Amino acid sequence: MSSQSRHDRPALSGLRLFLADRADLLLTVAATALAGIATTLMGWAQLNSGLAALLRYLAIAAGAVATGLLIVKAVRDHKRSLSVAEARYDTMKELRNKLGPALDLMAELAEVDPAYSSPELLKESLKTIATHCCGALDAMIPASTDVRAIVYAMNQPNGMYPLARFGRNDVPRTFSFDEQDGAEILAYLSSSSPEGELYTDTAREAPSDYEGDRARYRTFIRAPIWSSGVLFGMVTVDAPKAGSLSKGDVFLAELIAAELAPAFAIAAAAGRSEKSV
Repeated sequence: MSSQSRHDRPALSGLRLFLADRADLLLTVAATALAGIATTLMGWAQLNSGLAALLRYLAIAAGAVATGLLIVKAVRDHKRSLSVAEARYDTMKELRNKLGPALDLMAELAEVDPAYSSPELLKESLKTIATHCCGALDAMIPASTDVRAIVYAMNQPNGMYPLARFGRNDVPRTFSFDEQDGAEILAYLSSSSPEGELYTDTAREAPSDYEGDRARYRTFIRAPIWSSGVLFGMVTVDAPKAGSLSKGDVFLAELIAAELAPAFAIAAAAGRSEKSV
């Protein structure tokens, strides 16, 4: 074997590795380019009657190759997604198991007869549901070391109090809307369509007029609890280590907030019915 062949081997191996790492990108780019070429050729075929048949043939060939490349990419994606799908299934099953008690209690709450209930009973039921949801949220966050999940409820007319919590044993505070930090929270929750927010490092970025105790946590998530335009409270998640929460954790907090909204609405409706009895 010649020395030139031996020197070529590392280069070929490097090229194969480069192509393997970027195969999906290359397949997508090539398929997109060929689809564009096919479209262009079809356009030319309409303008040039003499070469129309040839141009259409080339356009069909380019389209067929583009389709083949997309099929190859789809097969690669499917094989890769099998393990991802299994992990996603396990995650969803775990989430269902964690939220099961809260869902059962919500069903019981919906069947409460206002004539035989009391505000204290409704509040206690809602607190139990919220505690289960906080526990599920704490358990489902991957970097869950020292995480604290809190459900806040509106304390009309001028504040918000922690209804339930789970995780790190720091007692959450009550917010007054007459103070700067409480007013900022109210402005966020009262916006036209509030979404969950993530602050990865409160030492570098925080809401305007934020006055939270940054020594206790350096990153936090907040998500509103509301239904049919009615604001009931918010879900928060915080952790002492900056950057330990992610955008995926925001989606989990929003999911928990969306599940809690009907429970708050049911409790509020039952409370109003009791007053009218």
